[in-house]
Amino acid sequence: MSDAIIKLHDFGVAYDQKTVLSGVNTSIRSGRITAIIGPSGCGKSTMLKAMNRMLETQKDAAVFGSVLLNGVDIHTMEAEQLRRKVGMVFQTPTPFPMSVYKNMTYAPQYYGVTGKQELSRIVRENLEVTGLWEEVKDDLNKSALKLSGGQQQRLCIARALTAQPEVLLLDEPCSALDVKSTQVIEELLLKLKETYTIVIVTHNLFQARRIADDCIFMLNGELWEQNTTEELFANPQKKETRDYLQGVYA
Repeated sequence: MSDAIIKLHDFGVAYDQKTVLSGVNTSIRSGRITAIIGPSGCGKSTMLKAMNRMLETQKDAAVFGSVLLNGVDIHTMEAEQLRRKVGMVFQTPTPFPMSVYKNMTYAPQYYGVTGKQELSRIVRENLEVTGLWEEVKDDLNKSALKLSGGQQQRLCIARALTAQPEVLLLDEPCSALDVKSTQVIEELLLKLKETYTIVIVTHNLFQARRIADDCIFMLNGELWEQNTTEELFANPQKKETRDYLQGVYA
C-alpha cells in the first residue's frame, strides 16, 4: 500500500462562524488518484482548497485541526513554498492573459530560472506531457486566451507542473469541457499519476470510476466513507453512500 502524502486530522472549516466542514480525518495516498465525490455543497471543494491553504484567500474563513504534507503541518510552512509543492487547477480554465510561452515560464522565472535554454526546455517538456506541444509549438507567442477550452485547461495543468509539485489538486477540471476534451484530460491524469499524486473533486461518478484509485464520499460537511474506488462503488458501507451512488440525491 502506498504511503500517505497528505493527512487531515480533526479538520474543520467555518465561514462567518457557520461550520461547513467538520471532524475530517483522512489520508491521501502517494502516487494515486483520489476522487472526492458527494452532492453539491457537501464540502468537497473546501476540503480540496484546505490542502494548499487556498482558504486563506477567502474572507472570514476559519480553519481548525491540522493538515500534514509528508508529516509537516502545512500551516508551519511558507504559503509560497507549500503551493510550489501542492499545485491547483480550477474548475474554469484560468490562463493568464498573456502568451502561451509566458504562461509556461511565469513560475520558473518566479522561482529563479533565468536561462533561455532551460526555460525553453521546461516549456517544451511540460507542454509535451499534456499533449499540447504539437498543437502550439509553432505559435508560442499566441495569446493563451485564444486557445480552446480544452487546450486552456491542459495549459493550466502544464503551467502547474512547471513548478515541479508533488501533489496536483483539481477542482472539477472537466465540468466546462466537451466529451472529447474530457477524455483527453482523463487520459492525461492517468499518465500524470506515474509522477504525481492527484486529488480531484468531481460530480461525475463515471469519471471517478474511470480514473480514481481511491474515493472519498462527502456529505453535509463530513467525510462519510473512504475506500478504494472499486470497493466503494461495489460495496458501500453506508446507506447514504449507496443512496448517492444510486442517484437518490444529487
